Amino acid sequence: MKRKMLGILMMVLLIVGAASIAVTEQRLTELENGVLRLHILANSDSDADQMLKLHVRDALLSQSERWMYNAENAAGAEIQLQQHLPEIKAIAEETLRAYGSSENVCVLLCDTEFPVRTYEDVTLPAGIYHALRVEIGAAEGHNWWCVMYPSLCVPAAGCNAVSEMSEEFSAGVCDMTANPSKYAVRFKCVEIVRGIRNYAFEKLTEEIHTEKEDAI
Repeated sequence: MKRKMLGILMMVLLIVGAASIAVTEQRLTELENGVLRLHILANSDSDADQMLKLHVRDALLSQSERWMYNAENAAGAEIQLQQHLPEIKAIAEETLRAYGSSENVCVLLCDTEFPVRTYEDVTLPAGIYHALRVEIGAAEGHNWWCVMYPSLCVPAAGCNAVSEMSEEFSAGVCDMTANPSKYAVRFKCVEIVRGIRNYAFEKLTEEIHTEKEDAI
């Protein structure tokens, strides 16, 4: 009888744990889809190139509000930025020229993997986020990143990170970003689940591709 009760208890715990992980992944996906980040890669790790990276950062952030002035969400902000990519590239290169650099700049919008990052009292967990990616020259130096939408590039944006998040995301997501230590284990579990899912998808894709080749 005791073994049966213990088995039932373990099953309940597994179900509750799985549900908790599923909710955490849902919130993380909401966050990833609701954020647009800025990712600037320096030409190299030399002091001069790292300083140039910061000059480009300041030049772009000074114009970011104009580029996304009426965006209602991250998807809208991305659409607006897409229209300004040539201008963003031009501003970055003009900034480099002003400081004596002849490096070219590549600008694109893409999905990028980011580590954990804290902005004031808000912590964004590691994940795959949409980003405006600015590559300077060889783009082999240390990078710099922030959040363009909602605007968390503190202090350049001059805003309150907690307030910005509360206006854009559900209470669950805000709690997750305000209390990251409470979700540490669940974040790790989500990472494992995603890894297994991606591995299975890749294997399935390989098998389908192999079957098509054999059929030919």
